Amino acid sequence: MIRGRLSNHPLFLSHLVTARCNGRCATCLWRYSDSEDKGAAGKELTTADIAWLYGQAADAGISQLVLWGGEPLLREDIEDVLRSASSAGLSTILMTNGWLLPDLWPTLRGLVRTLVLSLDDVGEDHDRLRGLPGLFNRLDSFVLGVRDDPLRPRLLVNTVLSRLNRGALRRVAPVAKRWGAGLYFCPMEIGQMQSGGLVVRHGDLALSEDELRQAAGLARELKAAGYPLQATNKYLRLLQDDPALQGFSCRLPHAVLTVLPDGSFRDCRRRDVPLGNVRDYRRSDIPITDLYRQLRYREMLREAAHCTICSNPDVIETSWGWQLRPCVMWRSLTLTAG
Repeated sequence: MIRGRLSNHPLFLSHLVTARCNGRCATCLWRYSDSEDKGAAGKELTTADIAWLYGQAADAGISQLVLWGGEPLLREDIEDVLRSASSAGLSTILMTNGWLLPDLWPTLRGLVRTLVLSLDDVGEDHDRLRGLPGLFNRLDSFVLGVRDDPLRPRLLVNTVLSRLNRGALRRVAPVAKRWGAGLYFCPMEIGQMQSGGLVVRHGDLALSEDELRQAAGLARELKAAGYPLQATNKYLRLLQDDPALQGFSCRLPHAVLTVLPDGSFRDCRRRDVPLGNVRDYRRSDIPITDLYRQLRYREMLREAAHCTICSNPDVIETSWGWQLRPCVMWRSLTLTAG
């Protein structure tokens, strides 16, 4: 983080490698609809496009890749994608619902530094939320089966909090501890900023401010009791005291460059109008660092400082890390080195 901050260029590449998904989460803003899903694979970046992007990212000083979706393991070339990241020298964080892990793990092991498993509840309640009967038992068997694997990556569990799983942290925390995994939680996102303003989706499922305070308080209790909550105490206090984030200033786009499935460089303040496209940069042999000189890119950085749409710890704590806040610097070092 310190190196990226001194260069004033992003340190993380967040790649939404596909928006196709085998899950049916009611809270999701990212999955293609059933009608959009048809033919969607043909609109995604090719294996060669991705290899070029990862090489460019490494040349631009980016060292961390966050690979997510949709469900990234649905890509038939996922092994090649991960090998491209490894060849470029990127350290990969893979986020997945885990359904395909038991089948694919023999070819993926050793290519992932950190594995993030989505776990919104336990047992059949998790299966219902994800629309995948048998998912929890499948995850449980996989995690316990690789416990002694010398190439097992650092394991994290992420729980999306909504009105569909109130109190889930109390149920998920013992599972994360049994798995030997760190535990994150994210209040569900309610919409996306577009050129015409905030477009709200599934807002009726989001926790109220009082419920967010209660969730933060529960997380603090569980952390104090020895469960592996990874959010910093500073974040938990912020969510408990100021769930509207009136005292927060976002720096996420300073630290993270986000690429969507079709190759668009995302403008987090105008998600319907991308900053550019990987294919165009590759075709014209233009380095992606040219993006940083664009007026709209600089405008995005300025405008983001006043945005409080995202309340997730990864957004807030990465922003604090970019500002070199001591509360997150040591944790960031341990995560990237783990």
